[in-house]
Amino acid sequence: MQPGANELLTGIKQTIVNALLPELQTEQARGQAMYTIVLIDHLIARWDIEGSQLLEERAELRALLAHALDTLGEDPRLRGALDAGGSGSSGPRALDAENERMRSLIPALARDLPAGNNDPRILELDAAIRRYIRHQHRRDQQIVQVGALGW
Repeated sequence: MQPGANELLTGIKQTIVNALLPELQTEQARGQAMYTIVLIDHLIARWDIEGSQLLEERAELRALLAHALDTLGEDPRLRGALDAGGSGSSGPRALDAENERMRSLIPALARDLPAGNNDPRILELDAAIRRYIRHQHRRDQQIVQVGALGW
């Protein structure tokens, strides 16, 4: 059986601790090595939650953009973002890129909502945008607070 990402990162960390750190001659070099260990601990902890968060965000973004299309009518930007992804078999890098394409549309979508409109559909879309932003803030907080490092 091959080692997974966590095992590889743990191996790199142990190599730094056991082989590299004792050989370093300056406090600055030892400090940098220790900081690298902290970053690796953060990455190990982040690895366990990032994939599920990317999938959760993608589902929420796709639902939000579909809701916007249904409420506001056809929009090539929204349609293009929805049509560009959604295969479900993407790795973390591709998921993050897809999410970023959809995520980048949210500020303009919020700005373009008709101001002062009391249409329940517009109000619900506005509430959905705000819900997404709250959920994304929670996901961002979780990502930066895992492991030994808090940003």
